[in-house]
This record gives sequence, structure tokens and C-alpha cells, in this order.
Amino acid sequence: MPKPSIFERIKLQMDCQKPFVLYSDFNQNAIKALFQTKAKSYQTSKFNESGFVFAPFDLKNQPTYIIPEPVSESLEFNLKSKSPSFLSSQNSKSNAEVHKNLIKKAIQSIKITALEKVVLARTAEIEYLNINLLDLFYSVAKAYPEAYTYFWFHPKTGTWMGASPESLLKIEGNKLQSAALAGTQRFKDSTEVKWDVKNFEEQTIVTNYLKRTLNPHLEFVNTSKPKTIRAGKLLHLQTLLSGNLKATPSGFKALINDVHPTPAVCGTPKKAAMAFINKYEPIDRSYYSGFLGEIKLHSNLKLQHVNLVVNLRCMQLDRNTAKLYAGGGITEKSIPDSEWEETEAKIQTLKSVF
Repeated sequence: MPKPSIFERIKLQMDCQKPFVLYSDFNQNAIKALFQTKAKSYQTSKFNESGFVFAPFDLKNQPTYIIPEPVSESLEFNLKSKSPSFLSSQNSKSNAEVHKNLIKKAIQSIKITALEKVVLARTAEIEYLNINLLDLFYSVAKAYPEAYTYFWFHPKTGTWMGASPESLLKIEGNKLQSAALAGTQRFKDSTEVKWDVKNFEEQTIVTNYLKRTLNPHLEFVNTSKPKTIRAGKLLHLQTLLSGNLKATPSGFKALINDVHPTPAVCGTPKKAAMAFINKYEPIDRSYYSGFLGEIKLHSNLKLQHVNLVVNLRCMQLDRNTAKLYAGGGITEKSIPDSEWEETEAKIQTLKSVF
């Protein structure tokens, strides 16, 4: 009997309501897949088992799901070059005035409260007529080979897809690396660009936060100089932070809870930014600006390998609608029209594959 194709396998998983994930690491052509063999929902809050996790923006109010390694089958295959077989009506809905007014409110709050920066998110919707989800994922992975691309299905979260430019935590043995990513401008043929004060300040806020947060968990925090990186048609400022993990009793769970959400997706001070988002942001972020990726532990429950990315440039797919998410960091120097344009450019990342 011939082996089922990846397309048939995905269809069977969805029909049987069994979770799965397809994913491709930064600058990799190989696609990995993890197919859960049981139609059961597994959650984690301790992050102390091997598998692929899918975590929300707000860890306190929404569950983190895991496809555990012991109850899953893993596969690896290369990206197929295929012309997409879907049609979209490109009927996108979004409200510029609502978002710009929210930005103005945030700038006002930053001027009169302890809030320094807040990240505000919005959505846009695309209606499509006929879609093969695997073809759509191939299109995303092919369009953004430098990003971490994924296709996640779970009966409790629905279907998500994305092309994230941002690593959250990478751990091999006791060596850790994280990235501070902030600042955005459109790519125009070169990465040799100038950055304004607002973007540099935003980048410094994220870097300093990660340095402070990682400090109790690392023997010493090494910080690179900020450099311009390309993510599709956008440019960002990136600073890498690295060091050796201390053997702390609170362990990996405490590290995750300290680091996430970073000022790149929430703001600073974290508590004040989170309060502003919960009070005024009109959308439910759900798993947008959460994190996802692999956690592997040794048999003695010591960390072996971690590769987590921030869930950015992502969309949630329904029967005939794609909800695309984007956000931008607001500081006292923000200009509402420019901030709106930035979210439009980010939304274009996935809109362009339809």
C-alpha cells in the first residue's frame, strides 16, 4: 500500500481532529512535521516535556498547547515548488481611524503616566474562495525563506500560519541565545539604511529589557551591536544576546515567564503596557505575539534543545477567511499615520501570498 502524501496526511489529521504542525527554521529549505497520533488536547504550563508548543500572548488567561513528542510521529521533507491553486477575492477589512485613535490615546498615556512604550495590534481580514492549505503554506515558506515559517492545526486553536522574523529563545545544552528585534522600515534594494531616533530608542528599550531579564538566569550576558536585518520586504534592527545558563532551581518555566512577552510585542514597563492593552486594544490577540517551537529534554528532564520564536507575521484561517495580525511599538515620538503605515507593511507580508 503506497504511503499517503503529505496533503492526504494533513486532510486525515484535520478530519480526525488530531493536532499537527509543519515548520521550517530560519534560512532552511527542509520542512519538519509533527503529527499527533491521538485526538486529545495536551496543555503545558510548566514547559517540562518534549514536544512542539503553541503559546498565547497572555500566558495567564489562555492555555498553551503542546504536541508531545511521545504521542507523535515526526517527518522531514523538502519544500516542493508548486504553483498555488487557490483564489482569493482580496476583500480585506480593516479600520484605520479606530487604530489611529488608539495610537493617539497611547501617546497621551505615555506623556502623563509611567508607560514608556506600548505595542498596539490590529487585524485585517481577507476572504478567499477556494484554498488548499498546504499550497498556501508552501507559498509562505517559498516567499520568506529567511523567516521561521509554520502551519499549525489544533481543534482548540484552529488553523494558524506564519513567517516570523523573530527568535525568542534558542538553547543548546547550557548555551542560550535570544534576539531583541524592534524598528521597522520598508526594504528598498539595500540593507545599508539610516534609522531615526524613534526606532533606535525602541530597539534600546527591548535590548535593555532582555538584558535585565536574562541576567538572573545567565552567568553573564553578552550583547552584540545592533544590525539591520531583512525580513521579506521589511527591515528591522536586531541585537543578539547570549550566555551560559545558570543551574537555577526555578528553571526554564521561570525563564519563559520572565522573558515573555518582551517589549517588542507588549511594551515597557510590562505591567503598565499589559494593563493598557487589556483595557483599550479592541482585538483578542489570542496566539498572535505569543510564541511557538520545539522543546527537547533529556531523560533526566534537563534541557537539551529549545528553539522558540515569537508568533509574528501570522494569520488565523477559517473556512473562507484569513485574519491577519500586525502590531507596532508606540512611544512618545510616534506619528499615528506612520504607525498605521507600518502595520499595513507588516500585514502585506502574508497578504501578498494570496
